[in-house]
Amino acid sequence: MKKLTPEKLMFCFMKGTENLLMHKDEINALNVFPVPDGDTGSNMSATMLEGCKYLESLETKDMSSILDAIKNGTLMGARGNSGVILSQIFRGFCDSLKGKKQISISEFSHAIKSAKEVAYGAVMKPVEGTILTAVRYLAENVELLNSQPDYESLFEKMVEILKKAVHDTPTMLKKLRDAGVVDAGAKGFYYIIEGFYKYIKGDTTIDLDIKTTAKPVEEIQMIPEDLTYQYCTELVVKSYGEVENNTVEEIRDFLHRIGNSVVFFVQDNIFKLHVHTNNPGNVIEKLITFGELVKVKIDNMKLQHEHFVSTDLKEELQKKKNGLVAVSPSEGISKIFTDFGVDSIVIGGQTMNPSTADIKIAVEAVNAENIYVFPNNSNIILAAQQVAKSIEDKNVHVIPTKNVQQCVAALIRYIPEEDSDILIKTFEEAIKEIITISITRAVRDAKLNGEKIKKNEYLVFLDNKLSSHNLDFKAALLKTFEKIGDISEREIITVFVGKDATPIENNILRKIIDEQYNHLELETYEGGQPHYPFLIMIE
Repeated sequence: MKKLTPEKLMFCFMKGTENLLMHKDEINALNVFPVPDGDTGSNMSATMLEGCKYLESLETKDMSSILDAIKNGTLMGARGNSGVILSQIFRGFCDSLKGKKQISISEFSHAIKSAKEVAYGAVMKPVEGTILTAVRYLAENVELLNSQPDYESLFEKMVEILKKAVHDTPTMLKKLRDAGVVDAGAKGFYYIIEGFYKYIKGDTTIDLDIKTTAKPVEEIQMIPEDLTYQYCTELVVKSYGEVENNTVEEIRDFLHRIGNSVVFFVQDNIFKLHVHTNNPGNVIEKLITFGELVKVKIDNMKLQHEHFVSTDLKEELQKKKNGLVAVSPSEGISKIFTDFGVDSIVIGGQTMNPSTADIKIAVEAVNAENIYVFPNNSNIILAAQQVAKSIEDKNVHVIPTKNVQQCVAALIRYIPEEDSDILIKTFEEAIKEIITISITRAVRDAKLNGEKIKKNEYLVFLDNKLSSHNLDFKAALLKTFEKIGDISEREIITVFVGKDATPIENNILRKIIDEQYNHLELETYEGGQPHYPFLIMIE
């Protein structure tokens, strides 16, 4: 086959998704971190699956629609750094092929160059030895790929190149060498393209509900590093006048920002749309600015998703100067954030990174001139930054908080009517000044710089860096406090108690504070956060 039809491209994408799903657990296990952070496979799978949902919702499956569905679906489903970068790879690839009815070997090969450029451009500081390296290897071999006689040979060659890229990742990134593993994102991308190859070779059966079958890696070395849509909404709107192209694009972009399963087209000045969203009222308000409502149909589907957004959607009579959006791992932490003035909460965190769509909905729900987004996890910062770039009618600022404690410290100093430049500086200073301690337990045996870490050991992180580990909770905690040193000038120690904290652990922590740091005022809150029995901040 020398030309890729729209149907073949769609099924290649879906087969790539299936192949990734088959190896999801393996990719998750490659994360070089023994805390519950093994979610690269899950993030990439969610990104691809959303692309598949967009494809399945299409009424017209021409090349343009297929490319738009892949680009918009992967963006809306993107979760975590790996998912965001993967979505940008497909964005560059799809944009390069605009206007094509079928895709030649040459056109496909050169679209890879665009994929590489857009993906690298989406990352402030590109790091080699990651999924970026995998797409770069392909881009650097465009001429070789272009010389292939057919698509079976092309995909076979791409798989060979990606296999080498995955193999080379540890030579470029010390944390991978120390861990003795290849990069999870690069390996996930390899499996996607391997799926393309399988389909072209004749394996055309696709099951996106497949159970994972690959065995995860049981033990790796490691080093630390720093329902959704409930309402099915359908509208028919008669335009007030002639429909301009920019109007169509504006509405389509809006729909993709606020939901998924989008079907939208214009015929004889009649808008017809279908979208799954949490805010059907927003859809109606947007469309009546362009025309008169002819038909409205809204069904409550009560979708259940692992990731969801909780927002306060009450209309505000007047736009505020400043608004706050924060990612929260639990209801307890969400309540604390709300008490500090956060307007919109995105549920997510460790092992459940929210998608760009989740964050967008939360930002758009806040009626404010300036909006400050607190990701509260290193793996969510990039997704938040992508959202900030895509919002045009508000000033969106991402405050790069890496944990809940940093967010709380910033919120304590929040002044609602302050100017944005002063607020940003205030938030940054608050983050730098506090000491944060996060306590979890190892989910697997691991090694760090030749030092063995045993499964179920307590892991204590000081300002997001591993400080101590021990099967004895008291010993692990005391070692970290020793590393902190003199805290005589500090005044308050705040403890957010997680859902897995035991009474014994709680008593040990309180006793240490009472005996050794009795000058500190102790404040305790029921955070209910998963995975981390205790989150501590010292001010």
